[in-house]
Amino acid sequence: MTLEEIYYVGQTIAVVALLISILFVGYQIRQNTKALKATSHHAITDSFNQINALIISDPKVARLWRLGMAGSADLSEDETTSFGLLALAYMRVFETLYYQHGNGTMERKLFEAELNTLKWAVTNTGIRAWWSANPISLSAEYRDFINGLIAEAIAGRAEEIK
Repeated sequence: MTLEEIYYVGQTIAVVALLISILFVGYQIRQNTKALKATSHHAITDSFNQINALIISDPKVARLWRLGMAGSADLSEDETTSFGLLALAYMRVFETLYYQHGNGTMERKLFEAELNTLKWAVTNTGIRAWWSANPISLSAEYRDFINGLIAEAIAGRAEEIK
């Protein structure tokens, strides 16, 4: 075997090794992306669970949430403030979910499942009243998205009445 042939064999081995390395890096990136998406979804679920745990652990908070969602006038001024902050926390979790879906770190099917809950939330009188009175702490893009969901809900109710 000549020196030139040895050189070409070495080059071929180097190209094969490089291709294997690239495939391995691609595999590692794919695994990392899956782990990131799972962690992202877990964090969202944990945030919702913390709010739910707060509501179910204290009858006063459960009453506050129930009456607030219904848009009840039976809430005191302090309770209305508390409901507003609870609603803000709830909507911030949804905003995070919306953001993560938009940048691809949330699985579409998981976003769509949570979207059903969000649609339910924005059809409640109390959330809609709070939403229109509190344009704070949420991005313009997310506010537009929620306003679209509210408009769809209102249009859907109008169709049911016809």
